[in-house]
Amino acid sequence: MQITREIRNVGLLSFCQALGQTQMILVFSVSSIIGASIAPNVGWATVPITFQFLFMTLSTVPAAFLMKHIGRANGFTVFLVIGCGGASLMVYALYLQSFILFCAGSALFGASAGANQQFRFAAVDAATSEFRSRAVSLVLAGGVFAALVGPSLSSWGYDMISPILYGGVYIVILALQVIMMILLRFTDIPAPSVQERTGHVRPMRVIAMQPAFIVALLSAMIGYGVMNFVMLSTPIFMYLHPTHPFGQIDINNVIMWHVLGMFAPGFFTGWLIKKFGDVNIILAGAVISVVCIAVNFSGDTLWHLRIGMALVGLGWNFMFTAGTTLLLSTYTPAEKAKVQGINDLFVFGTVAICSLFAAVIYKSFGFFAVNLTAAPLLVLVVLAVLWLRWKRQPVDA
Repeated sequence: MQITREIRNVGLLSFCQALGQTQMILVFSVSSIIGASIAPNVGWATVPITFQFLFMTLSTVPAAFLMKHIGRANGFTVFLVIGCGGASLMVYALYLQSFILFCAGSALFGASAGANQQFRFAAVDAATSEFRSRAVSLVLAGGVFAALVGPSLSSWGYDMISPILYGGVYIVILALQVIMMILLRFTDIPAPSVQERTGHVRPMRVIAMQPAFIVALLSAMIGYGVMNFVMLSTPIFMYLHPTHPFGQIDINNVIMWHVLGMFAPGFFTGWLIKKFGDVNIILAGAVISVVCIAVNFSGDTLWHLRIGMALVGLGWNFMFTAGTTLLLSTYTPAEKAKVQGINDLFVFGTVAICSLFAAVIYKSFGFFAVNLTAAPLLVLVVLAVLWLRWKRQPVDA
């Protein structure tokens, strides 16, 4: 009975994650292009995405504490309603060709997307300790659906409500959010326990001084930031390529490869973490992301872009999943909401900064400068992992 309940909950949460990630893929595939089309200049192309990630960042802590008091399903639903408002506003903004209203809609959608990132923590709540790393991994694996379906939905939504180009994309997003609200009614996630609601909570500075917390946070922050940095600049590079601009179908295809790289490994990342340890998988993710940068420097054909984006997606999967698993060891049940919320606050704050600078660096220095900027951040993760291994040596001895 317990296994059945775990599988059902993880399955439903995985599908909710899939629908949430499908929305993100839809946004990523068109947002920077819309920005380049209606912004005052191309340097502002990623400002709507920046607003999205800014409000993803701002929503993480309120979402965590709201779920602590009213439960996961109800908390997710509240933020999905906000997301519906954001998607509707973006359609209206496209009708008016209003860059300001489009940014406002992106902000509301971002608040909803920030809460959606906690599906992985909801899976942990519904799983036994032995199943936790696999639960996180399998929920993230739901993004495979996004990789396969998202680009097709993007192409379909491009002129679905013509002459409002791309407006259909946000109609699709609105429908997916409604489906997620329905699915959440069928989950059976345990309510917050008495210990979780009333137990002793250490000061955040004490929790944050743990070496494992530092490495977990750096892994998720940099893994997500670097992935976002490269991913946002790639469609702009393809769309504005100086010698052979790529069409929307090619852009969507590259995004599909990227999302497959992000989420397909989720079917076995949990097993890899259990077999080789979370720290080793973080290290592998950083190395894979460095290989992505090397591929991007080696050429700019469609195959180079596909492979590079797939690799940075795989690097993200390893660093984010293993970072999340490592984070679970750093807090008590009573500290869960605070630590999870603050972790995501820093993660998506980093992503917001990267999204803002992606277009700026691209416009000023080009696509390869964007890739080069990511390299020192990945070196920092490698050094942090080696430091954590050194700190753990006396204990292991």
